[in-house]
Amino acid sequence: MNKDMARSKLMDQFNISDDDYLGSGMEAEVYALNHDKVLKIYNDLSDRTKQEELRDFYAGLKTEYLSYELPFVHDIFEENGMLVTMEKRVKGSDMQSELPWMTFDEQTNMMKKYLQANIALQSVQVSSNLEGFQLFHDSRISLDLMDNWYDLLKETILLKQLELKPYFTRDVKDYERKMNLVMEKLSKGYEGEYSIIHGDFYPGNLLIDEKHDITGLIDFGMLTMYGDYLFDVAIGWVCLDMYNQLNANLAERYLEIIVSTLGEEVRNDLYFYVLTYSFMTANLYSPTCEDGHYRWCVEKLNREEYWKGVFD
Repeated sequence: MNKDMARSKLMDQFNISDDDYLGSGMEAEVYALNHDKVLKIYNDLSDRTKQEELRDFYAGLKTEYLSYELPFVHDIFEENGMLVTMEKRVKGSDMQSELPWMTFDEQTNMMKKYLQANIALQSVQVSSNLEGFQLFHDSRISLDLMDNWYDLLKETILLKQLELKPYFTRDVKDYERKMNLVMEKLSKGYEGEYSIIHGDFYPGNLLIDEKHDITGLIDFGMLTMYGDYLFDVAIGWVCLDMYNQLNANLAERYLEIIVSTLGEEVRNDLYFYVLTYSFMTANLYSPTCEDGHYRWCVEKLNREEYWKGVFD
C-alpha cells in the first residue's frame, strides 16, 4: 500500500478529513481528532523509539507552576505502515501567524509575554536528569565526555564540523580562529543554574489565544537540553529577524526588552549562544548547505558585533 492510500485509509478510520488539518512540521502532519486530542501522522524522519522517548519525557514533566500547557502523548501506534501518535490538543493559534497582524503596541506587549513564557519554563522540573544533558542523545557522542552542559555543546559542534568545515572555510571569515575561540570558552565549563531548554523556542512553537495570552508551547525535540535557559532566549530573540519584511524592527525591540528585564550583562551571553547555535545547526535542513538556514547561520557567524561582544 502506498503512502497516500495508507494516509487516506487512516483518516477514514479515525473519521478525519482535510478540514481537520492543523499544520505540519519537519516530521509530521497534525489533524484535530476531537476537542481534546490531535492525531499526528509521521514521515520517515521519525521512528517509534524517538516518540516513546518523547512520550516519557512529557509524562515526567512537573508543570504545576506553569501558566501555559505543554504537550502530552496519549498513544503511539503503527497503522498501515505509518507511525502515528495521539496527543493532547493544545489550544490556540501560533504566534508566528499572528504577529504580522498586530499593531506596534500589540507586538511590544506580545514580546513581553514571549519573554515571560521563556523565563517561566525554568519552573518546569523533570522526573530524572536528561541523559548527557540532551533529550535525544546522539550515539556518536560518548556519554563519558558529558560532565557539564558545555561539554555537550562542544562535542556537538566538533562533530558537526566534520560535515561543515569545507563550507564554513569558504563562507565564514576567519573560520579557524572563531572555532578556536568558541572551543576555548566551552572548555571552561558552564557554571550557571540548570533548567529545561526547549531548543526551538520561536513564535511558530508558541500558541496564543484571542487576547494574545500564551496558551501553550509545543514541539520539544532535537535540541531539547538541560542547561542555561538563556540559550532559548537567544534563539527566541535572533529568529525574530525573519520578520524584517514588516519593517517593525522586532529583533531590535525584543533585545531591548530582554536587556531591560534581565540586565545588560545577558547581552554577550545571547551573542555567544547565537554563535554556538549557528555552528551546531547550519546544515540542519540541507546536508549540502544550500538553503536559507545555512546562509542565516553564516550571516550570524560573520556578525563581528557578536564576536567583539563575547571575546574582546
